[in-house]
Amino acid sequence: MASRLKTIIIVLLCLYSLNFFGQGSVEGVVSDAISGESLIGVNIVYALGKGVISDINGLYKIELENGSYTLTFSYVGYISQTKEININNNNITINVDLKNITLSEVEIVGDLARSRETPVAFSTITPVQLDEELASQEIPMILNSTPGVYATQQGGGDGDARINIRGFSQNNVAVMIDGLPVNDMENGWVYWSNWFGLDLVTQTIQVQRGLGASKLALPSVGGTMNIITSGIKQKQKIKFKQEVGDKGYLRTSLGYTSGQLKGGWGITFAGSYKRGNGWVDRTFTEGWFYYLKVDKKLGKHIISLTAMGAPQEHGQRRYRKPIATFDSAYASSLGVNKTPDEYFNTLYLDPVSMVDKGLRYNPDWGKYTTNSGEEITLNDKKNYYHKPLFTLRHLWSASDKFYLSNILYLSLGNGGGTATKRSVNPTYITEDGQINFQEYYDINLINFDPEYPDSGPKSYQFLRSNKNNHNWIGLLSTFNYKINDEFTLSGGLDLRRYVGSHYEEVYDLLGGTYMLDTRNSNRNPKDQLIEGDKINYYNDAIVEWAGLFSQLEYKIGNFSAFINLTGAYTGYKKIDYFAPKELKVGDTVLAIGYGKEVEYNGQIYDTNSPGLDWAQSEWKWMPGFTVKGGGNYNLSERSNIFVNLGYMSKAPLFRNVYERNTLNLLGNIENEFIKAIELGYSYRSRIFSFNTNTYYTVWENKPGRQVPIPLDDENIGYFNIQGMDALHIGVELDFVVKILDNLKIDGLFSIGNWKYTSADSVRIYDDNNVYKQTEFFNAKGVHVGDAAQTQLGAGLRYEPIKKLYLSGRITFFDRYYSDFNPLNLDPERFPESFDENGNPVDAWKTPSYILVDFHTGYSWNIKKVRFDLRASVLNVFNELYISDARDNDSFSSTTTSHDAMSAGVYMGLGRRFNISLMISL
Repeated sequence: MASRLKTIIIVLLCLYSLNFFGQGSVEGVVSDAISGESLIGVNIVYALGKGVISDINGLYKIELENGSYTLTFSYVGYISQTKEININNNNITINVDLKNITLSEVEIVGDLARSRETPVAFSTITPVQLDEELASQEIPMILNSTPGVYATQQGGGDGDARINIRGFSQNNVAVMIDGLPVNDMENGWVYWSNWFGLDLVTQTIQVQRGLGASKLALPSVGGTMNIITSGIKQKQKIKFKQEVGDKGYLRTSLGYTSGQLKGGWGITFAGSYKRGNGWVDRTFTEGWFYYLKVDKKLGKHIISLTAMGAPQEHGQRRYRKPIATFDSAYASSLGVNKTPDEYFNTLYLDPVSMVDKGLRYNPDWGKYTTNSGEEITLNDKKNYYHKPLFTLRHLWSASDKFYLSNILYLSLGNGGGTATKRSVNPTYITEDGQINFQEYYDINLINFDPEYPDSGPKSYQFLRSNKNNHNWIGLLSTFNYKINDEFTLSGGLDLRRYVGSHYEEVYDLLGGTYMLDTRNSNRNPKDQLIEGDKINYYNDAIVEWAGLFSQLEYKIGNFSAFINLTGAYTGYKKIDYFAPKELKVGDTVLAIGYGKEVEYNGQIYDTNSPGLDWAQSEWKWMPGFTVKGGGNYNLSERSNIFVNLGYMSKAPLFRNVYERNTLNLLGNIENEFIKAIELGYSYRSRIFSFNTNTYYTVWENKPGRQVPIPLDDENIGYFNIQGMDALHIGVELDFVVKILDNLKIDGLFSIGNWKYTSADSVRIYDDNNVYKQTEFFNAKGVHVGDAAQTQLGAGLRYEPIKKLYLSGRITFFDRYYSDFNPLNLDPERFPESFDENGNPVDAWKTPSYILVDFHTGYSWNIKKVRFDLRASVLNVFNELYISDARDNDSFSSTTTSHDAMSAGVYMGLGRRFNISLMISL
C-alpha cells in the first residue's frame, strides 16, 4: 500500500513539474526591412542579461520555460523592436524586419514593398547576391534569377542589355534610382551603359511585378525596378576592389564612407574604371564611374547633395544576322536547308564565305592603313555617352507622424552613336566579312570636286554620329502623414521638363577634308561641311510632365490595404532647326531656309540670328491617370494572401505623337489602356519560404513604333502601328529552403501565355509625307514575342567551412517567340503568313536553352583588414543558344517563312570568367 501511494505521489509530482516547469521555444529570421537581407549578429534579449544573437543567415532560436516574455531585437544603426510572447508548451515563430534609422527618405520616396504588408508580387536582390553573382555583368542580367524576368545582352556590347518583365519590354518597365524615374522621357528606354558602376553603391534592388505599389504615375505595365543606393553608414569604411575577366577585362573600384561625423555631416564616395575588348569581336569598352554624396543633419532636417555619372564608350554589334552566319550546323539542325546562295540571295557577293563566322562574329568594324603607314581599326557602330545626374534632397521629419521630402534633380546627357553615312553594300565587304574601310579611304583620297579644286579631297563615304543630347530637370515633392495607428496618407507633386536635342553630325571623314550636304533641301547644297558640322536633321523633342499622386494605406491587426490615385498631364512639342523658315524684315521676306544670309539696307541678316523663331509644332497635351489598390491578410505568423488590381490610362511615347522627320502630328493619337488583377500567397518560416502569384493583364491600344518599309524603288514609307491589343496571363513561383545553417537552395518557376488579340490597319506615307497606301494586319492569337514565356530556375549556396562559399545557378528558358513586324501579317501582301483557315501563322519559336553559372569565394581577416576573394564562371557548359530573334527579318533573309530560315538572331554569349579581390578596412 505504501509502495503504491509512493508511486502515485511521484507521478503527480512529475505531472506537476511538467506543467510548472514546461517549456517551448521561439525562433525566426531577422532581416533588413528595406533590402530583405538577413542581418547577422542581431541581439535578441528576453531577460536581463540573457539573450542570443542571430547567425550568418539571420536565424535565431531560444528555448524558454513557460511564461510571458518581452523580446527586444537591437542592432547597430537600426531601430529596436520589441515583441510580446507567451510560451505554454508551444513553439512560436517570430520573424522581424528591422528598419535602418537613416532610411526614412527611402521609405517615403522609394516606394519599396514590405513583406506581409504590401499586396504586390516582388523580389529583392540583396548586396550579398550582387557581390557574389553579378560578376561584371550589367545589373539587368542578375534579375534572371527572379520569376517573370527575361534579360539579355542583345548584340553583346557592354551596356546594351535589356530587360523584359511578364512579356513587357523595357520601355514599359519603370526603372527608378532612389525613387527617381530614369526611363527616357521620349522613348521610355533605359540605357544601362549610362549606369555602369552603380552596383558599387547599391544597397538593394527590388523588382515589383505588375502595376506595383509605386505612388508615381509611371509606365509600370510590366513592373517597377527600384535601385536603392547606400546611405551614410554608421562607421567609417574604405573598400578597394580589383576585377579581372575575359578578353582583357579589367575593373578597378574604390569606395569610401565617412560614417557619422561631428556636426551632423557624412560623406560617401565611390569611383570605378573599366576597360576590355569584349566577348564579341570589337565590342571594346572603356568607362569611368563616379559617385559623391554629402549629407548634413540640421535638427529634424537632412540635406543631401548627390552627383553621379559614368562617361563611357563601347563598340557595338547592332543588327541581327542569319543563324548560319554564326554556325551552319546549328542552323541546319533547326531546319535551315538552303544553300548560302539561296539563303542570302543578294545580301553578299560571296554568300559561301558568310557562313560559320563563329559566335563572336561582328560585321560592324574594319581596318585601313593611312598613307603614312598607320594601321587603324575602326568600329562602324560605336556608342559614347555621359549622363551625369545631380540631386538635391531635403527631408524634414516634422514629427513622428509627418514627413516631407523634396528632391530637385538635373540630368545632362551628351553623346550618340556612330555609323557609316552610306549603307555598306556587298562590294565593300571583305572576304572575312568585315567592312572594307581601306577601299573607302582610298576612294576618298582621290575624289576631287572640280568646283572646289583647292579644298582637298571630298569624302564619298564617312562616319556620321547620331547625337541624342538632353537636359532634364525635375522636382519630386512627397509627404507622408500618419493619421492614426490604422491610416497613413501620402502624396505629392511630380514635375519634369525634358529637352532632347537630336542631330546628325560629320564624325570621321575617312581621309577626306570635307563633304557636301546634298540631302538637306533647306541648306545650300554646295556647303562644304567638316567634322563636327550638323547634317541631315536637327530637332528638339520637348516633353513636359505635371503629375499629382496620392495614396492611402490602412493597417489593422493582420490586414493591410492601400488605394492609389495618380494623374499626369503630358505635353509634347517639336522644334525643327532644319525646316524651312522665313526671315522677314517688316513684311519683306528676305530668305526661306536654314543658313541663309542676305544683305538688306546695308545690314546682314541670316536665319541663324539669335531671337528668330525656329519652325516648331504646336503643343500637344495628353492626360493620363492610374487607379490601383490592393489588400493583404496575414493568415498566421508564417503565411499571408494578397490581391491587387488597377486601371491605367497611359499617355503615348513621343515617337507615337509626331511623324518621323516632320512636325506633323500622327493621326488618331490615343492613350494606351491597361487593366490588371493579381492574386498571391506567401509562406515564410525559419527553414522554408515560398511565394506564388497569378496575374491577368489586358493591354489595349498598344502602339508600335514608326518603321521604314520600301514602297517602290525610290520611296521609303514610315508607318506607326496603332490599335494592337494583347492579353498577358501567367503564374509565378519562387522559394528558398535552408536545409542546414550552411546549405540553402532556392528556385523559381514562371509560365505565361501572352498573345495579341486584335487586327488593325496602318496608313503609309512616303518621305515627303504624301499618303501612299493603307496596310492591314491580323495578329489575333499570335504570341507576344521577344521574351521567354516559360522560365525555370534553381540555385544552391553551400559553406563547407566558415567564410568559404560555393554556389551555382541553373536557369531554363523556353517558349521564346520571335519579335515580329505586324505588317508581315497582312493577308493580301503576305498570304503565306496565314494557314488554310485564314488564321495568322505564329512567330518562330526559338529552341529552349539552359544556362549554368558557378560562383565561389573565401574571406579572411588580417587584424582589422578584411579580404574577399571571389571567382565566377558564367555559362559553365558553353551552351549554344539564341538569346534574341526577329521573325522574317528583312535585314537578314529574303524569305518570309516564319521559321529559322527567315529569322535574324543574336547568339547568346559563351563561357566567361571573372575573378575579384576586395579589401575592406
